[in-house]
Amino acid sequence: MYKKVFAAAAVLTALWMLAACSGEEKAAENPGEAAAKTGEKPVTVKIYQWVAVSDDQWQQLFVEPVRKKYPYITLEQVVRGKGSNPDELVASGGFPDIFTIANDVRAYTSLGLTQDMSQLMKQENVDVSRFDPALVERSKVDGQIVAFPFYSSPTALYYNKDIFDKFAVPYPQDGMYWEDVINLAKQVTKMDAGFQYKGLHPQSIFAMKGGLPIDLLDAKTDEPTINNDQWKQLLTLYTNLVTIPGNEPKGGAFADVVNAFVKDKNTAMVISNIMPSLQEASKNGLNWDMAQLPSYKGYDGLKGLGDTMYMGINKVSKHQEDAMKVLSVLASEEVQTAMAKKYGYYPVLASQAVKDAFGAEMDFLQGKNVQAIYKGRIAPYVPGSMYSGNADVRKIFNGKVADAVAGKKDVNTALREADEEIAKLMPQIKQK
Repeated sequence: MYKKVFAAAAVLTALWMLAACSGEEKAAENPGEAAAKTGEKPVTVKIYQWVAVSDDQWQQLFVEPVRKKYPYITLEQVVRGKGSNPDELVASGGFPDIFTIANDVRAYTSLGLTQDMSQLMKQENVDVSRFDPALVERSKVDGQIVAFPFYSSPTALYYNKDIFDKFAVPYPQDGMYWEDVINLAKQVTKMDAGFQYKGLHPQSIFAMKGGLPIDLLDAKTDEPTINNDQWKQLLTLYTNLVTIPGNEPKGGAFADVVNAFVKDKNTAMVISNIMPSLQEASKNGLNWDMAQLPSYKGYDGLKGLGDTMYMGINKVSKHQEDAMKVLSVLASEEVQTAMAKKYGYYPVLASQAVKDAFGAEMDFLQGKNVQAIYKGRIAPYVPGSMYSGNADVRKIFNGKVADAVAGKKDVNTALREADEEIAKLMPQIKQK
C-alpha cells in the first residue's frame, strides 16, 4: 500500500526546486554556545525534503532564519531518494521530525505520521487564516489540519512573443477560455522555411484539467468518475488541440515542455511552471511573457492549484514543540517574502504585501506580466482516490484518450469504456 500511495504522490511532485543537496547536512555551527546564552537545551530538528533544495536556498530560507530566532536549534535535512523513501525511513524508525510533500498529505497519513496540528499551531501563534484558504484545503485530513502550505509553483500560460510576431498573431491575453487558446494555437502552428512551429504543448491531459472539479476516481468509494460532462469537455478540447496538424506534442514529461519552449524555441505556448528555466533562457535571447491561465466555459475564471509543497510534524517526533517553532519561522512573512522576492515562489500567505514582492529581485521578470499568476480563482479542491495515480488505472485511461485522439473512438465511447474497464479492474487493484 505504501508504494501505491507514494507513487501517486510522486506523479504530482513539484519540479520547481533544483536538486543540489543530498543526504543530511548540519546547519548551525555552535548550537551549544547559542544554547548557553539562551538557557535552552541544544536540539537538532530534522526536515524530510520531498524535493532537494539548492545550497543557497537551504541557507537563506531555512538555516539562517531559524538560527536568527532560535539559535539553539540545529537543522538537518534528509532528502528523498534511494534508501530514504518515506516507507523505508518509517520501517527503520528514523523518519525526520518535519515532513514535506507535494500536494497530497494523505500519503503520510497512510504511514501513521500525521496528526491534528491545531494545538501546536496555537502554541506558536500560527494563524491558519494567514494562509490562502484554497491552499489550506489540501492540508486537511478528516477536517483536521495535518500540515500547512510552504510554497506553490507560479503556473501560468507562458508564450514566445517572437513566434506570435512572426505570424502577426495577437498575443495571448488574461481571461481567455481554452477555446481561445486553441484558436491561437491553430494560427501559429505553421511550417516556415522547413521549420515546424507548434502552437501549444499541453504536456498531458492531466495538466489541462486544472479548473474542472474532476478526478479519475471518487475519494470515498474509489469508483471511477470518468463518464461525465466535465471529462467530456476536457477530452474534446484536448483532442482538438493535439490534432492540429503540426502541433502533435513531442513527449509528455515536464522536461519535454521545458525543452520545447526554452531549448528548441519551436513552441509558441506552454501551460506549466517553467519559470526556473527562464532566467538563463532570457539571457540567451528568449523573448517571452505570460498570461493568466485559461478557464473552461461554465467554470469562468477558475484555475488549477498548481504544485504546492506542504510541511507538517511527524506524529512520533521527540521534538514536537521545537519542530513547530521551525515551521512558524518558515511560515513567517519574512521567509515567505524572501521566497517570493528572491526565488520566485508563489506565496502561500494571503498577505498582499508578500504577493507584491514576487520577483522584485529577479531581473529577468522586470517588465513581464507577473500579476498573471495571481489572476483567476483557485478552483475548489476536489480530493481524489489514493488509487487515482495507480499505473493500471492510468494505463486504461490513457489508452482510451489515445483512441480518441487517433479517431478510433468518439469522446463519449472512449470515456464510457474507460469508466467501465477501470470499475471492473478496481477490486484486483485494491487487493495488490
